[in-house]
Amino acid sequence: MRRVGAKARLYLDGKDVGCITTRRWENSWGFGQFQPSEAFAPYAPYYGQWSLLMHADQGNEPLSREAASELRAIEARLDAIRARLHYPDDDQWVDLVQLNIDGGLVEWKEH
Repeated sequence: MRRVGAKARLYLDGKDVGCITTRRWENSWGFGQFQPSEAFAPYAPYYGQWSLLMHADQGNEPLSREAASELRAIEARLDAIRARLHYPDDDQWVDLVQLNIDGGLVEWKEH
């Protein structure tokens, strides 16, 4: 459902972990706000670490080898999570091929 303002439930590995509100679309990428539920807690450390590493190179310096290796490991773990959106208004399910959560912001690529 590609409608700005649409609300969807985010499911990770079959568990409802929070609500996404769509803010905009850019090609096959959706961008929005994420409101986690308590069920998101087991996933939060992975997304938190990913966020820290992604913002670590805010200057012109590239990531260190160690940080880049850690980022690859976190991304592999995140890629193994099965992510789906459920739009309850029309009972539509959408499989996601990429999901990035950075605090209250979320971006996703649909299958």
